Amino acid sequence: MKDLLINKVKTLILREGADIKNGCVLAVGSFDGVHIGHRAMLCELKRESERLSLPAAVFTFDISDSPKSNKPLLALCEKKYSLLKECGVDIVFSAPFCEVKDISAFDFATELIYKAFGARAVVCGYDFRFGAGREGNAELLQNWLSAERISVITPNPVLHNGAPVSSTLIRTLIANGEIKQANMLLGRAFGFCGSVVRGNRLGRTLGFPTINQLYPEKLQLARFGVYAVYCRFGGKRYSGVANIGVKPTVSYNSSPLCETHIFGFNGDIYGESIEIELAEFIRGERRFSSLESLKAQVEQDKEAALKLLKECVE
Repeated sequence: MKDLLINKVKTLILREGADIKNGCVLAVGSFDGVHIGHRAMLCELKRESERLSLPAAVFTFDISDSPKSNKPLLALCEKKYSLLKECGVDIVFSAPFCEVKDISAFDFATELIYKAFGARAVVCGYDFRFGAGREGNAELLQNWLSAERISVITPNPVLHNGAPVSSTLIRTLIANGEIKQANMLLGRAFGFCGSVVRGNRLGRTLGFPTINQLYPEKLQLARFGVYAVYCRFGGKRYSGVANIGVKPTVSYNSSPLCETHIFGFNGDIYGESIEIELAEFIRGERRFSSLESLKAQVEQDKEAALKLLKECVE
């Protein structure tokens, strides 16, 4: 059973030389977005790993490969692993959710957490559920692992307006364009990294050259509209203004695009990977009666973005 389960798990070493030959302290959960509630858990993980002089490891689930999963992600896998590393995680164990969802809670606890990963302490959320039918919880996990002297740590939830911070809440905020609030709960700017593709070059004709990126299919879709943004590439951070949507004035795209005018930059970066960070929502996407009215609005959007980003810096 142990070998069957472990064969479904991928291992990513985030800190060179880290291994679990002497055990580890393990945090378990989806960690979608690595929001401020997750970060509180990871602080407990790091504190316990230092106390026991063991690696800080995370076992997480990749729900993007599940055909039944309809929940968009707050961070794609590469970004998620980068965020976990920033939080001091040494090793990540990952398994497709559809591959482990039918494992019994008892086997999950004993065969994976204890035997395969060698956990000496476990950190999980107050509402953590695991195993087939979501039969397992933190209390059961502690009951099963206590015989091996393995402690289960469940930090208190981080609250916002009296309710626990959750990925569901953050998805709703992003979908509604409440990006500033979402960023506060994420503890970072929401966004994505994607390659620059060729567009119709209309922005250059209007005096506002832009870069175009396909919006990631599995990522939570932000409300269509205009945003003040930051762009990261070439080791630098630039300010800009972006439109996320389907460009209803000049064309209709069935797949959403992110079209960004980068302030003070006019180079050729087609094919390069650019990270976009949404700072603040400016207005919803709408159709204009003419290119002249569109150009006038784009000028207003640029000024609004410059003002907002100046305030962010200050």
